Amino acid sequence: MKAGASLVALCLAAPTLAQTAAGDVSQTSIAPGVDNADNQAEPTQAPDDTAAPDIVVTGFRQSLSTAQGIKRNSDVIVDSVTAEDIGALPDRSVTETLQRIPGVSINRFAAGVDPDHFSVEGSGVVVRGLTYVRSEFNGRDAFSAGNSGGLSFADVPSELLGGVDVFKSPSADRIEGGIAGVVNLRTRKPFDQKGLLVSANAEMNYGEFAKKGAPSLSALVSNRWETGIGEFGLLGSISYSQLYTRADRLGISSFRVRPIYSDGTRNDVVAFDGATQTGGGLFPRGAVIGSQDFNRERYGYSAAAQWRSTDGSIEATAQFLRSDARQAWNERTIEIATDNVTTNGDSRARAGTTLNFDDSGLFESGIITAPTGWRADQQGLDPRTPASGLQSNNQGREQISKNVTTDYSFNLKWDVSSRLGLNLDYQHVVSTNRTVDNGLWTSSYQDAQIRLNGKGIPEVSFIAPQTCDTTCVGTPGTDVYPTYFSGTHQSFIDPYNTFYRSAMDHAEESDGNSDAVRLDLEYSFPESGFLRAVRAGGRFAQRDTVSRFSAYNWGVLSEQWGNNGPVWLTDNVDGDPTTDGGAPPNVTQPFFYNNFLQDRTPSPAGPGRLFYSGRPASNLEQYRELGLLIGREWQPGTTCADGRAINAGWNPLNQRCDVVPGTDYLRGEVNPQTERNKAAYIMARFDTEFGNGWKFNGNVGVRYTSTQRISQGFQSFPTVTSLPTAAQCSEAIGQVIAGETGATVPAFCALPSAQQASYQNFLNGAVVANNVDLTYDYWLPSLNVRLEVGNGLQFRAAYGKGVSPPSPGLVRNYYTVGLTTQSQLDSTGAQVPIVVNPDGTLPPNQVQVFGQFNAGNPYLLPTEADSFDLTGEWYFSRVGSITVSGFYKRLSKVLTNDTQRQTFTNNGESFEAIVTTPVNSDATGHIRGVEVGYQQTYDFLPGALKGLGLQANYTFISSSGVPQAVLSATDPAVAAGQQPTITGTNFPLQGLSKHQFNITPFIDIGALSLRASYNWRSDYLLTLRDVITPFDPIFQRAYGQMDASAFLQVTPQFRIGIQGVNLTNAMTVTEAAVADQNDAIRRVPRQWYVNDRRYSIVARMNF
Repeated sequence: MKAGASLVALCLAAPTLAQTAAGDVSQTSIAPGVDNADNQAEPTQAPDDTAAPDIVVTGFRQSLSTAQGIKRNSDVIVDSVTAEDIGALPDRSVTETLQRIPGVSINRFAAGVDPDHFSVEGSGVVVRGLTYVRSEFNGRDAFSAGNSGGLSFADVPSELLGGVDVFKSPSADRIEGGIAGVVNLRTRKPFDQKGLLVSANAEMNYGEFAKKGAPSLSALVSNRWETGIGEFGLLGSISYSQLYTRADRLGISSFRVRPIYSDGTRNDVVAFDGATQTGGGLFPRGAVIGSQDFNRERYGYSAAAQWRSTDGSIEATAQFLRSDARQAWNERTIEIATDNVTTNGDSRARAGTTLNFDDSGLFESGIITAPTGWRADQQGLDPRTPASGLQSNNQGREQISKNVTTDYSFNLKWDVSSRLGLNLDYQHVVSTNRTVDNGLWTSSYQDAQIRLNGKGIPEVSFIAPQTCDTTCVGTPGTDVYPTYFSGTHQSFIDPYNTFYRSAMDHAEESDGNSDAVRLDLEYSFPESGFLRAVRAGGRFAQRDTVSRFSAYNWGVLSEQWGNNGPVWLTDNVDGDPTTDGGAPPNVTQPFFYNNFLQDRTPSPAGPGRLFYSGRPASNLEQYRELGLLIGREWQPGTTCADGRAINAGWNPLNQRCDVVPGTDYLRGEVNPQTERNKAAYIMARFDTEFGNGWKFNGNVGVRYTSTQRISQGFQSFPTVTSLPTAAQCSEAIGQVIAGETGATVPAFCALPSAQQASYQNFLNGAVVANNVDLTYDYWLPSLNVRLEVGNGLQFRAAYGKGVSPPSPGLVRNYYTVGLTTQSQLDSTGAQVPIVVNPDGTLPPNQVQVFGQFNAGNPYLLPTEADSFDLTGEWYFSRVGSITVSGFYKRLSKVLTNDTQRQTFTNNGESFEAIVTTPVNSDATGHIRGVEVGYQQTYDFLPGALKGLGLQANYTFISSSGVPQAVLSATDPAVAAGQQPTITGTNFPLQGLSKHQFNITPFIDIGALSLRASYNWRSDYLLTLRDVITPFDPIFQRAYGQMDASAFLQVTPQFRIGIQGVNLTNAMTVTEAAVADQNDAIRRVPRQWYVNDRRYSIVARMNF
């Protein structure tokens, strides 16, 4: 679940808008079973008269009093943030607001499994160390057609909200689904105000790093009228928000233990040219830098109509909410192409240099290079590719997304009699998700000069490589003297030194709708008895979604190892590899990484690099045409099984073989899902008072839930498009026999002819339907009790069994199998060149064939949890409390990764494939923790100090994690660095920080209000398996951030202010967990991220 909102709360700005204090709310007729936080968290009694008789004012202090009353008087364990809280601090998202609640933390990355892409406003919410968080709107499903299934908080304008509640213990009448907690977003309704309210807010947001400003605007009108047939109310609101931000990163790539040789020039298994192995060291393959610019826009619309009968026994509410969230980002990244570096012999010290290590064998400094391997241009007319150098992917990438969710709901509350109440609720949601994510890779060669600085930012410089194997001799332009970085071509922004390497496109078009209806009845008993009420009800919900989610469609445009070398930026291009017609496309421009990492370290790119100058997602047709043209320039095309001509390398999504006509998707990428949920519950509420004045109350109940999930999908086998022909194999074998420099035989050519035929038969483009119909049901008991002992002191105990279903993205019913061939690997993971006998024959057993199997798991079951809570709470004033909560959760069926080798059969042929898929673990997880919260206004202090107040909380959490299944350490894919061996058995659960705290001092001096908030969390496991090679577990180091605001009440109706986010300019740092020389697990540097300090000027008006 992601999260979002903004600092301006639409209807919250003015202190003249009175909010209901805890002591002002009395519970009249109960609307039984209303699945709405307004009732679940509604205060049920006034504070004790013994509480300090301080004066509660409107505004921020009133909001604290309201939130405290909700927490104190709720039947369950809950923390709340009211509208004024959201507006009083510069939180640009609901996520950022939630992190200030005890036990709640947020993820700073766009997706946990992709720690290469930052999320400036925060994304996933973690409650008490778990990501299994359910999101709700007004107590109903917050539904989205995306892979998460829940509406992203990042897509919700906070201007539409009246408050946020975080429920930490369940009750039987609440919808199941959040074993970590339930986050309920409450929108405003007309009856929340006493009469006419007109509110408007405007602000200008500025990102210091992005150096751009953008507005946020919102307006609300609400009124209510008494008539002869009852009271009516209408509310309408609209909001718009835009934010420009920037995030830079610097990373160190793929630490592994690698051999060290005496002269630093070679990394071969056997001594070569006099080099002898002198040991091993833990050092990287290279480095990566990136800069990402964001443009986020949010549109929000809401409306509500209410009617209440003249006698107050019937109340009807109709609500409309639309969230329209759009985001575009552009990224320019220089990333060492670890696939090519590994294939060609892996990284090593630059010739004539040595690598430096600390006493533990961890790399400290040095210049890292690698051989470039087979260079096809050395036998042609343009011997340009250098003999050594780290090949980089210079990625120009753009993503644009638009997510629209429209929510219609109706609720009817009816007090049938003085004892019997009825609640009827209906919700209809329509959601669409659209994403285009495209990139074009250019490529260059460089060595990486790296110096680690302990836990500080490393010093990295990409420098020109050594062009020749040894000292260059002879004339430039021969196979022993390549022309790369020679003569007048001495710059990385010279097109002569860059070529077009690859392209990747991805698209998502998901649609869904959800309908839910529920009926609740509650019968109240006389207050003289122990049993106060019995509530029972049922709910039916159906979700229908169609997920259209393409592969990340990467393909080669040109490369050094074939077809007389790559297509350099200076080459003429006409789409025909046999001619030299046309002209250079001239579609690149330099990017200089100005102010990289806010100038905390010099840019490793020096003068920059050349990137595709177009907009690959916005200008889709131009991008596709260029990629196809470059691909045809490098190599002849091929055909699909139906005879349609395509490129032999990259083809756009809509031109792939077997694509559904008129779309970007293969049949296996379109996955309809239907989910039907039926639930029923019964719950009793009780209350009694002992002779000593102590009060004992609570609820006990059980919920039954049954879910049917129908997932439609396909098992897909690709079509052969680019295997070498017999003639090409013969040509390569002849070049090796002739001793041509760098000549190699493609691995496929070394397969016996019968196995080559089997290989081609297996990849026949078959698509096999595979539909799964799964049903599961659960009984979920719950108990919440409270003991009030007087003087504002109370204790709680709670137990609940809960389940959290897997997200729709994990249960997509798709299976895609691909095959590849490679030569055998040496002990360093490098491929051993194919050996050719003098007579042209090939010795056997030089090649391995393996598959890569990507799959969802439509058989996943919900994660289960037994949750236990104990609290002690002391409320000593209207805005004054100390609370302590202890909790324990026992988890089963936790979702984790499973990686293994399996055999797949298609078209009569069988091959092994490495399968990585989500599964329910058999292990049991445990979470234990304590939350401590404190808030107080110091009204007893003299003078201006009377306006001082403080909120603070601390959370401690410990866990025993659930391991992921990995391949054996002897598996070839592990040796190649393509799969990790770390199970994470001793790691904490993902997303769990052992320590976190918040401290928020505030002061009101006359019309001036000042707030500051510091949030900190200790290090945590971001993901057990990185989404990119070498798939290491990734941790984020401890992180803290300071935000602040200042507001001046100019008139009772008008307020202005300034706000700042990330005032400490905090840096986010990640580490990878790897095995060292002794097979011990240790953390090594991964990446450093810097994003904006953000400022806002705000005006709020209330009439």
